[in-house]
Amino acid sequence: MTASAGYALARVRKLSLGVRPTPRLKKPAEIVYGVDDVPPLLVTVLGGLQHVGLVTIFLIYPLLVVKEIGSSTALSANILSLALIALGVATVLQGLPKGPVGSGFLCPANHTAVYLAPSLAAVKAGGLPLLFGMTFLSGVIECGLSPSLRRLRAVMPPELSGLVIFFVGITVASAGFRYVTGIGSARPLERLDLIVAGITLGLTAALSVWAKGNARLFCALIGMAVGYLTAFLAGTLTSRQLADLAGLPMVSFPTFDHVSWALSLDMTPPFVIAAVAATLKAIGVVTVCQRINDAGWVRPDMASLSRGVLADGLGTAFSGLIGSVGLNTSTPCTGLSAATGLTSRRVGYAAGGILIALGFLPMLNGLFAIMPRPVMGASLLFAACFILINGLQTITSRMLDARRTLVIGLAMSTGLAVEFFPDLVRDMPVAVQPIMTSSLVVGTITALLLNLLFRLGQRVRASLIVEPASPDALTKVAEFFDARGRSWGARRDVIERASFGVSQAIETIHDICGPLAAVRIDARFDEFNLDVTISYQGDLIELPERRPSDKEIIESPSGHNRLAGFMLRRNADRVTVSRNGRESVVHFHFDH
Repeated sequence: MTASAGYALARVRKLSLGVRPTPRLKKPAEIVYGVDDVPPLLVTVLGGLQHVGLVTIFLIYPLLVVKEIGSSTALSANILSLALIALGVATVLQGLPKGPVGSGFLCPANHTAVYLAPSLAAVKAGGLPLLFGMTFLSGVIECGLSPSLRRLRAVMPPELSGLVIFFVGITVASAGFRYVTGIGSARPLERLDLIVAGITLGLTAALSVWAKGNARLFCALIGMAVGYLTAFLAGTLTSRQLADLAGLPMVSFPTFDHVSWALSLDMTPPFVIAAVAATLKAIGVVTVCQRINDAGWVRPDMASLSRGVLADGLGTAFSGLIGSVGLNTSTPCTGLSAATGLTSRRVGYAAGGILIALGFLPMLNGLFAIMPRPVMGASLLFAACFILINGLQTITSRMLDARRTLVIGLAMSTGLAVEFFPDLVRDMPVAVQPIMTSSLVVGTITALLLNLLFRLGQRVRASLIVEPASPDALTKVAEFFDARGRSWGARRDVIERASFGVSQAIETIHDICGPLAAVRIDARFDEFNLDVTISYQGDLIELPERRPSDKEIIESPSGHNRLAGFMLRRNADRVTVSRNGRESVVHFHFDH
């Protein structure tokens, strides 16, 4: 074997380490039924039912709002029925795989803390008409933001979506602990409450970790069912509650006598902020859905995100239109999907259908309404684990420099301060209290303002000049891309591919083309693209579309040159070569 052939084969082994596989959708190993799969009918129905069990926990938010005005039991039940119908419609819309609306994923809706503080302020200021009108307006605002997500990506980068998911996880975990410990409840904490919560959470977690098949798929539903039984045996779920449940009608149609609408300029700021926070949360949740359904996921699908945000906004607008409160994509349900491995969108259709049916079935509806607090708390804590980790994974998927660290760190600190020191809000002006009572809203506002201050999403450029013959040339290239990647907040995998490709190009230029002067590297970055150009004096690198055969590599003097060019083409999303006067130019493009 000639020295040239040996060099070529060594180049094959070296370059193959950086070859990027062709992107393709691949169901992760831990997913049992993926988004496009068709589970058996029983699996679909039971899967939808356990999502409904999680969703109904958050009916506490509309119940808190109607309680604020001292509404009658009949009116509360009527609003609750309409809330369930709105949730079902939003859940079905979100799962639509085609058309202008819907992310195409199993992504149920639930009522959210995002709208709680503004909704309470609205009913205090103007009663139900103002609540419904401002809720409708919030949905319209979110719908208006949906087609502009690509242009707004610099203002709302992915790490902010991860931050929103993290705060939702904090909110869910906080609510779970409050339900388990009885904080804020008129009934004092009893040892039996902790036993019920421990059995519910322990069984759910054990089935999720060690069980297989249907036991893992329905771990949350089994945990809730056992929790109900344990609560009844422990006396937490009383026979009187069950008797009241039996007194409800089996079928009843909700009325719209209470529905009217009003708007207020004073209430517009908190609802606008809530709509922006809901948009960010929807972006984050749909992004998580994309990630858990694709083992080869590298970047958000912006078309799916836009359709998902539009479906979320339409759900909130519809909720305000029929006389209920705001809703949002459900992070607990997304966490449940990841934990069980059941992510088929057909389960979302089943959950949506069950929710709509519950709106006309007060007796079954009441079964979820009397869910014991320890069971609610345990279910929330289970879901919160996966929400928090998904949020942190979304944040850390970007390379964080000092500026981005400050944005995320300060936003986390201010949001958590609201959770730890709720009394701070009491001394603030009444106008800002609806904003400052939610850690999610406070953290989101802080992040958005700091993001604008530091201009994280701006288009940036950077350059480097290296001597290819220098022994530390490749080290300088690696350090350059690592530092720029952190400064830009770029995805680590893209930066590593760019660094590898440029290093190999410089080696090729030095070993094959014989450069006459230093090599100049120019990089341009925005939220969607990374473009790198290498300018040098020397012959152009050939970039064949077909890999040369082993015989061509060994026998042809230019075989290893063509192999090097072929491998460089494979490493980037697009590579071109051109002449600029006396200089040769290699242009790499990487999708971000």
